[in-house]
Amino acid sequence: MFVQRIFPPESKFFKNNKNNFSKIGDLFDSLQLIQLFSIWTLTISGLVLGSGQTDRYIYLDWTNWISVFIKLSVATILFLFILRSKSLWNVGLRPLSKNEIPLHVFIALCLILFGWMNTSNNFPDIIHISAYIFAFLGCLFGFQLNLEFDKDKKEWFNSKWDDKELYFSLAFVSLLIALIIGFKYDDPFISTASAVAIPFSIIALIWPNHIRHLQRLRFYPIFIFAMFLCVRVPWFIIPLIILFIAIRIINYFRYGIVYPSFGVDFDEDISTSIR
Repeated sequence: MFVQRIFPPESKFFKNNKNNFSKIGDLFDSLQLIQLFSIWTLTISGLVLGSGQTDRYIYLDWTNWISVFIKLSVATILFLFILRSKSLWNVGLRPLSKNEIPLHVFIALCLILFGWMNTSNNFPDIIHISAYIFAFLGCLFGFQLNLEFDKDKKEWFNSKWDDKELYFSLAFVSLLIALIIGFKYDDPFISTASAVAIPFSIIALIWPNHIRHLQRLRFYPIFIFAMFLCVRVPWFIIPLIILFIAIRIINYFRYGIVYPSFGVDFDEDISTSIR
Protein backbone atom coordinates (compact mmCIF):
# COMPACT_ATOMS: atom_id res chain seq x y z
CA MET A 1 0.00 0.00 0.00
CA PHE A 2 1.25 3.48 -0.91
CA VAL A 3 0.70 4.89 2.60
CA GLN A 4 2.64 1.99 4.06
CA ARG A 5 5.69 2.94 2.02
CA ILE A 6 5.49 6.61 3.00
CA PHE A 7 4.74 6.03 6.69
CA PRO A 8 6.28 2.74 7.87
CA PRO A 9 5.41 1.60 11.42
CA GLU A 10 8.69 2.97 12.79
CA SER A 11 8.08 6.45 11.34
CA LYS A 12 7.32 9.44 13.58
CA PHE A 13 4.04 10.20 11.81
CA PHE A 14 2.82 6.63 12.31
CA LYS A 15 3.57 6.65 16.02
CA ASN A 16 2.18 10.14 16.63
CA ASN A 17 -1.11 9.47 14.85
CA LYS A 18 -1.77 5.88 15.87
CA ASN A 19 -4.15 6.90 18.67
CA ASN A 20 -6.03 9.34 16.43
CA PHE A 21 -6.61 6.67 13.80
CA SER A 22 -7.59 4.21 16.52
CA LYS A 23 -10.36 6.57 17.61
CA ILE A 24 -11.56 6.95 14.03
CA GLY A 25 -11.38 3.19 13.62
CA ASP A 26 -13.45 2.66 16.76
CA LEU A 27 -16.09 4.96 15.27
CA PHE A 28 -16.02 3.02 12.00
CA ASP A 29 -16.40 -0.21 13.96
CA SER A 30 -19.31 1.10 16.00
CA LEU A 31 -21.07 2.20 12.82
CA GLN A 32 -20.11 -1.12 11.11
CA LEU A 33 -19.23 0.78 7.95
CA ILE A 34 -17.47 -2.22 6.44
CA GLN A 35 -20.94 -3.76 6.09
CA LEU A 36 -21.75 -1.14 3.45
CA PHE A 37 -19.87 -3.19 0.87
CA SER A 38 -22.60 -5.85 0.96
CA ILE A 39 -25.46 -3.36 1.44
CA TRP A 40 -24.36 -1.29 -1.55
CA THR A 41 -23.68 -4.31 -3.74
CA LEU A 42 -27.18 -5.70 -3.15
CA THR A 43 -28.75 -2.32 -3.90
CA ILE A 44 -26.82 -1.81 -7.14
CA SER A 45 -27.64 -5.41 -8.11
CA GLY A 46 -31.27 -4.35 -8.40
CA LEU A 47 -30.33 -1.38 -10.57
CA VAL A 48 -28.27 -3.61 -12.85
CA LEU A 49 -31.10 -6.13 -13.01
CA GLY A 50 -33.52 -3.42 -14.10
CA SER A 51 -31.13 -2.00 -16.69
CA GLY A 52 -30.69 -5.47 -18.15
CA GLN A 53 -34.44 -5.75 -18.63
CA THR A 54 -34.32 -2.66 -20.84
CA ASP A 55 -31.23 -3.61 -22.81
CA ARG A 56 -29.06 -6.64 -22.17
CA TYR A 57 -26.14 -4.91 -23.91
CA ILE A 58 -25.98 -1.81 -21.71
CA TYR A 59 -22.43 -1.30 -20.46
CA LEU A 60 -20.64 1.64 -18.80
CA ASP A 61 -23.80 3.69 -18.48
CA TRP A 62 -22.56 7.03 -17.14
CA THR A 63 -25.96 8.73 -17.40
CA ASN A 64 -27.53 7.29 -14.23
CA TRP A 65 -25.16 8.78 -11.65
CA ILE A 66 -27.95 10.67 -9.84
CA SER A 67 -29.98 7.48 -9.39
CA VAL A 68 -26.89 5.58 -8.24
CA PHE A 69 -25.95 8.02 -5.50
CA ILE A 70 -29.52 8.58 -4.33
CA LYS A 71 -30.07 4.84 -3.94
CA LEU A 72 -26.72 4.35 -2.20
CA SER A 73 -27.43 7.26 0.15
CA VAL A 74 -30.86 5.92 1.08
CA ALA A 75 -29.49 2.39 1.53
CA THR A 76 -26.73 3.77 3.79
CA ILE A 77 -29.25 5.66 5.93
CA LEU A 78 -31.48 2.59 6.20
CA PHE A 79 -28.51 0.50 7.26
CA LEU A 80 -27.18 2.95 9.86
CA PHE A 81 -30.48 3.86 11.49
CA ILE A 82 -32.54 0.68 11.10
CA LEU A 83 -30.59 -2.44 10.15
CA ARG A 84 -27.57 -1.67 12.32
CA SER A 85 -29.29 0.05 15.23
CA LYS A 86 -31.85 -2.74 15.58
CA SER A 87 -29.25 -5.48 14.97
CA LEU A 88 -31.12 -6.77 11.92
CA TRP A 89 -27.98 -7.16 9.78
CA ASN A 90 -25.21 -9.24 11.37
CA VAL A 91 -23.38 -10.82 8.42
CA GLY A 92 -19.69 -11.05 9.27
CA LEU A 93 -20.17 -9.98 12.88
CA ARG A 94 -20.95 -13.51 14.02
CA PRO A 95 -22.33 -16.77 12.61
CA LEU A 96 -26.03 -16.42 11.90
CA SER A 97 -28.55 -18.81 13.42
CA LYS A 98 -30.88 -20.87 11.25
CA ASN A 99 -33.68 -18.39 12.02
CA GLU A 100 -31.58 -15.36 11.14
CA ILE A 101 -30.58 -16.51 7.65
CA PRO A 102 -34.15 -16.20 6.22
CA LEU A 103 -34.38 -12.69 7.72
CA HIS A 104 -31.15 -11.66 6.00
CA VAL A 105 -32.37 -13.18 2.74
CA PHE A 106 -35.54 -11.09 3.02
CA ILE A 107 -33.53 -7.92 3.70
CA ALA A 108 -31.28 -8.72 0.73
CA LEU A 109 -34.38 -9.14 -1.46
CA CYS A 110 -35.75 -5.78 -0.26
CA LEU A 111 -32.44 -4.07 -1.09
CA ILE A 112 -32.40 -5.62 -4.56
CA LEU A 113 -35.98 -4.53 -5.21
CA PHE A 114 -35.20 -1.04 -3.90
CA GLY A 115 -32.33 -0.84 -6.38
CA TRP A 116 -34.62 -2.06 -9.15
CA MET A 117 -37.35 0.54 -8.46
CA ASN A 118 -37.86 3.37 -10.95
CA THR A 119 -36.18 1.51 -13.79
CA SER A 120 -39.39 1.78 -15.87
CA ASN A 121 -39.61 -1.98 -16.27
CA ASN A 122 -42.13 -4.66 -15.40
CA PHE A 123 -41.53 -6.53 -12.18
CA PRO A 124 -38.69 -8.99 -12.86
CA ASP A 125 -39.30 -12.72 -12.88
CA ILE A 126 -38.99 -14.03 -9.31
CA ILE A 127 -36.76 -16.87 -10.52
CA HIS A 128 -34.45 -14.34 -12.16
CA ILE A 129 -34.25 -12.38 -8.90
CA SER A 130 -33.48 -15.62 -7.06
CA ALA A 131 -30.17 -15.80 -8.96
CA TYR A 132 -29.03 -12.70 -7.07
CA ILE A 133 -30.33 -14.15 -3.81
CA PHE A 134 -28.39 -17.36 -4.34
CA ALA A 135 -25.29 -15.32 -5.14
CA PHE A 136 -25.83 -13.48 -1.84
CA LEU A 137 -26.14 -16.81 -0.03
CA GLY A 138 -22.94 -18.01 -1.68
CA CYS A 139 -21.16 -15.05 -0.09
CA LEU A 140 -23.02 -15.30 3.23
CA PHE A 141 -22.05 -18.91 3.91
CA GLY A 142 -18.39 -17.92 3.75
CA PHE A 143 -19.03 -15.65 6.75
CA GLN A 144 -20.59 -18.42 8.84
CA LEU A 145 -17.11 -19.28 10.09
CA ASN A 146 -15.50 -16.71 12.37
CA LEU A 147 -12.31 -15.03 11.25
CA GLU A 148 -10.60 -13.13 14.04
CA PHE A 149 -7.47 -11.02 14.18
CA ASP A 150 -4.82 -11.48 16.88
CA LYS A 151 -3.55 -7.94 17.52
CA ASP A 152 -0.40 -9.16 19.26
CA LYS A 153 0.67 -11.75 16.69
CA LYS A 154 -0.85 -9.73 13.83
CA GLU A 155 -2.34 -12.79 12.21
CA TRP A 156 -5.80 -14.14 11.44
CA PHE A 157 -7.18 -17.23 13.12
CA ASN A 158 -10.36 -19.24 13.43
CA SER A 159 -11.07 -20.80 16.80
CA LYS A 160 -14.12 -22.77 15.71
CA TRP A 161 -14.26 -24.83 12.52
CA ASP A 162 -17.58 -26.59 13.18
CA ASP A 163 -19.53 -27.51 10.02
CA LYS A 164 -16.89 -26.01 7.74
CA GLU A 165 -17.48 -28.60 5.00
CA LEU A 166 -21.21 -27.90 5.17
CA TYR A 167 -20.82 -24.14 4.73
CA PHE A 168 -18.22 -24.45 1.98
CA SER A 169 -20.53 -26.89 0.16
CA LEU A 170 -23.52 -24.58 0.57
CA ALA A 171 -21.47 -21.69 -0.80
CA PHE A 172 -20.53 -23.76 -3.85
CA VAL A 173 -24.09 -24.98 -4.48
CA SER A 174 -25.56 -21.49 -4.05
CA LEU A 175 -23.13 -19.94 -6.52
CA LEU A 176 -23.69 -22.80 -8.95
CA ILE A 177 -27.47 -22.26 -8.83
CA ALA A 178 -26.93 -18.52 -9.40
CA LEU A 179 -24.78 -19.37 -12.42
CA ILE A 180 -27.38 -21.72 -13.90
CA ILE A 181 -30.28 -19.31 -13.40
CA GLY A 182 -28.24 -16.41 -14.77
CA PHE A 183 -27.38 -18.45 -17.85
CA LYS A 184 -31.01 -19.46 -18.34
CA TYR A 185 -32.17 -15.84 -18.18
CA ASP A 186 -29.32 -14.60 -20.36
CA ASP A 187 -27.99 -12.41 -17.56
CA PRO A 188 -24.29 -11.96 -18.33
CA PHE A 189 -23.49 -10.29 -15.02
CA ILE A 190 -24.80 -12.73 -12.45
CA SER A 191 -23.82 -15.78 -14.50
CA THR A 192 -20.26 -14.64 -15.21
CA ALA A 193 -19.63 -13.26 -11.73
CA SER A 194 -20.88 -16.52 -10.19
CA ALA A 195 -18.65 -18.55 -12.50
CA VAL A 196 -15.61 -16.50 -11.47
CA ALA A 197 -16.48 -16.73 -7.76
CA ILE A 198 -17.20 -20.48 -7.65
CA PRO A 199 -13.53 -21.64 -7.59
CA PHE A 200 -12.98 -20.02 -4.20
CA SER A 201 -15.62 -22.24 -2.60
CA ILE A 202 -14.26 -25.31 -4.41
CA ILE A 203 -10.72 -24.68 -3.18
CA ALA A 204 -11.99 -24.10 0.37
CA LEU A 205 -13.93 -27.36 0.14
CA ILE A 206 -10.93 -29.35 -1.11
CA TRP A 207 -8.56 -27.84 1.46
CA PRO A 208 -10.94 -26.82 4.26
CA ASN A 209 -8.36 -26.50 7.04
CA HIS A 210 -6.46 -23.41 6.00
CA ILE A 211 -7.14 -19.85 7.04
CA ARG A 212 -6.03 -18.41 3.71
CA HIS A 213 -8.78 -20.24 1.80
CA LEU A 214 -11.41 -18.92 4.22
CA GLN A 215 -9.98 -15.42 3.78
CA ARG A 216 -10.30 -15.68 0.01
CA LEU A 217 -13.81 -17.12 0.20
CA ARG A 218 -14.96 -14.21 2.35
CA PHE A 219 -13.34 -11.41 0.37
CA TYR A 220 -13.15 -12.28 -3.31
CA PRO A 221 -16.77 -13.25 -4.17
CA ILE A 222 -18.09 -9.91 -2.85
CA PHE A 223 -15.30 -8.06 -4.66
CA ILE A 224 -16.02 -9.95 -7.89
CA PHE A 225 -19.74 -9.25 -7.83
CA ALA A 226 -19.15 -5.56 -7.04
CA MET A 227 -16.65 -5.18 -9.90
CA PHE A 228 -18.97 -6.87 -12.40
CA LEU A 229 -21.76 -4.49 -11.38
CA CYS A 230 -19.41 -1.58 -12.09
CA VAL A 231 -19.22 -2.69 -15.71
CA ARG A 232 -22.83 -1.62 -16.15
CA VAL A 233 -22.94 1.05 -13.41
CA PRO A 234 -19.44 2.59 -13.46
CA TRP A 235 -20.28 5.30 -10.92
CA PHE A 236 -20.53 2.57 -8.29
CA ILE A 237 -16.77 2.19 -8.23
CA ILE A 238 -16.29 5.68 -6.72
CA PRO A 239 -17.91 5.03 -3.29
CA LEU A 240 -16.42 1.53 -3.28
CA ILE A 241 -12.88 2.87 -3.71
CA ILE A 242 -13.39 5.64 -1.14
CA LEU A 243 -14.67 3.23 1.52
CA PHE A 244 -12.06 0.59 0.67
CA ILE A 245 -9.10 2.98 0.90
CA ALA A 246 -10.41 4.70 4.02
CA ILE A 247 -10.78 1.43 5.94
CA ARG A 248 -7.36 0.21 4.74
CA ILE A 249 -5.61 3.38 5.88
CA ILE A 250 -7.37 3.41 9.24
CA ASN A 251 -6.60 -0.27 9.92
CA TYR A 252 -2.98 0.21 8.88
CA PHE A 253 -2.42 2.95 11.47
CA ARG A 254 -4.44 1.04 14.09
CA TYR A 255 -2.90 -2.41 13.75
CA GLY A 256 0.01 -2.08 11.34
CA ILE A 257 -1.72 -4.32 8.78
CA VAL A 258 -3.23 -3.74 5.37
CA TYR A 259 -6.90 -4.73 5.62
CA PRO A 260 -9.13 -5.22 3.65
CA SER A 261 -6.57 -6.72 1.35
CA PHE A 262 -6.30 -8.79 -1.81
CA GLY A 263 -3.56 -10.77 -0.12
CA VAL A 264 -3.82 -13.44 2.57
CA ASP A 265 -1.66 -14.88 5.34
CA PHE A 266 0.67 -17.52 3.98
CA ASP A 267 2.86 -18.22 6.97
CA GLU A 268 0.53 -20.75 8.55
CA ASP A 269 1.51 -23.32 11.12
CA ILE A 270 -0.25 -25.90 13.23
CA SER A 271 -1.97 -23.21 15.28
CA THR A 272 -3.75 -21.79 12.21
CA SER A 273 -4.49 -25.07 10.47
CA ILE A 274 -6.66 -27.87 11.81
CA ARG A 275 -5.41 -31.29 10.81
